[in-house]
Amino acid sequence: MTDTVKATAEKATEFFADVREKASEATEKGKKFAADAVEFNKANVEAIVEAGKIVAKGAQEMGKTNIEFAKKNFEDAQVAVKELTAVKSPTDFVKLQGELARKGFDTAVAQGSKNTEAMVKLVNEMFQPISNRIAATTELFKKAA
Repeated sequence: MTDTVKATAEKATEFFADVREKASEATEKGKKFAADAVEFNKANVEAIVEAGKIVAKGAQEMGKTNIEFAKKNFEDAQVAVKELTAVKSPTDFVKLQGELARKGFDTAVAQGSKNTEAMVKLVNEMFQPISNRIAATTELFKKAA
């Protein structure tokens, strides 16, 4: 009976040592997973912050450009009023008014095109950090699979 008790005790000791080892390994894996998850989320937040900085800078630049455009339009309008008041005949007035209207329309279309190009560029630049994180996430899932 003593041999049976010893054998059972040895098996139990081996079993619990194995359980302790596996639990320790699982704990280490869990710690590594948690650390990796923190780093992963930190990188995601950094990408979003970077995208926000890009948008803020781009919006500031676009605002500055539009203020300059508005200022120039105001100056052009002052010149146009002076030109219109200096006209001597109704025919010349209508002709000048048509020219000014065409010029104004062309200027507005050109500025609209510039704004559209700037917005597309800004969106592409803003999305780049997020796109990089998507690529990193895809790569991470490929490695995990």
